[in-house]
Amino acid sequence: MKLFLTTVAVIFSIIMTLSSSAELVWLDKVIVLVEDDVILDSEFKRKLMSVKQQIIRTNTELPSDEALKKQVLERLIMDQIQLQLASRAGVRISDAELNAALERVAESGQTSLSEMKRQLEIEGINYSIFREDVRNEMLISRVRQGTVSQSIFVSEQEIDDIIKLMDSHGETTTQYHLRHLMITISESASPNEVDEARAKMDSIIERFNNGEDFTQLIILTSDGANALKGGDLGWRTIEQLPTLFAGSVGGLSAGTISAPIRSPNGLHVLKLEEKKGGFETQLVAEVMYRQILIKLSTITTDNKAEARLIDIRKNIVEGTTDFAEQAKVYSEDLGTSANGGEMLWAPPSAYKNIYSGNTDELKDGEMSIPFKSGQGWYLVELMGSRTSDLTDEKKRERALRILQSRKFEEEQETWLREIREQAFVKILDKK
Repeated sequence: MKLFLTTVAVIFSIIMTLSSSAELVWLDKVIVLVEDDVILDSEFKRKLMSVKQQIIRTNTELPSDEALKKQVLERLIMDQIQLQLASRAGVRISDAELNAALERVAESGQTSLSEMKRQLEIEGINYSIFREDVRNEMLISRVRQGTVSQSIFVSEQEIDDIIKLMDSHGETTTQYHLRHLMITISESASPNEVDEARAKMDSIIERFNNGEDFTQLIILTSDGANALKGGDLGWRTIEQLPTLFAGSVGGLSAGTISAPIRSPNGLHVLKLEEKKGGFETQLVAEVMYRQILIKLSTITTDNKAEARLIDIRKNIVEGTTDFAEQAKVYSEDLGTSANGGEMLWAPPSAYKNIYSGNTDELKDGEMSIPFKSGQGWYLVELMGSRTSDLTDEKKRERALRILQSRKFEEEQETWLREIREQAFVKILDKK
């Protein structure tokens, strides 16, 4: 059915109406065939206007219409390929998810959803179309995440290696604000094609050295996924960068660019906008409790549970019994009773919901009076407090996140290139 509709769309791609003078007035037309769907001229013009507005808001000079149109058309093609992959995989974004995302968009602009709608209307943007654009962005993100993440594996050795790298930098949190320009080179490229790519990159670098704005050069020439955003990578630590880039950033000063970097996907150049940093230590306040829990039932009422714990507390205070022994006998928390009621070391906030704040004022070695909370009635003793240095633990968690993010970016570039090369695309109007 989709193929049939596409064929019909091609045949009748030029929708027209008659004016009073009997002249044909073009309303819309198909400009690109992408697999079993199409891109319309109206979609292209709307996206082009949106991108222009984004560039203007960043105070970047607009590139030539010809170069910008080429980039926008390629972006629409890539989006359409990914949307079709999402459809085939059964990926869906519910209205509830979409509404929540739109609320977050409004909040990020420090406004309400109704105010955002009003502002869009003032700017001449149809809210229904804006809403579907956000849904499509979420679909694309989800299909990328689901597909690319499957090919990512992080070994313990890799985590150890990146921790060594972090240590060698003095455990600093120095961050780099970078821009990225990429010229794609196919895996099957001939030596001549590789030379052409190198010549193109050399020409771009020369234009930058002659005073052209690097952000504009990225918008004009880059094949990277974020080209229309000026190649902005945001703030990254050295460890958060792809391995390929890490060695090229340290020697850059603000405003300078790296030498071309070769990867399996092509050539890359980075520009350092700014850098900032400082020392990081993960010190966390922790507490350890032990507890006796009496759960409520049809037999054990509030009065009975409280009375039993009052007796237990009295015996512990008088020294005729021990808290741990009483927990083993009476506590109905199966996870801790065998261990004398001992809980794990954790930040005080971890116990807020469990104990409803009834233990906040306890001092080390002090026992609470019986109190009622979520599961029943509790008797709790604060066994101790400490400040723990979790730097190594947090460093390992951070290393894992960094590696997953780094590998995702590397695999994503490969995946995007592959799906573009494999897709059927026919441009009917090159704009």
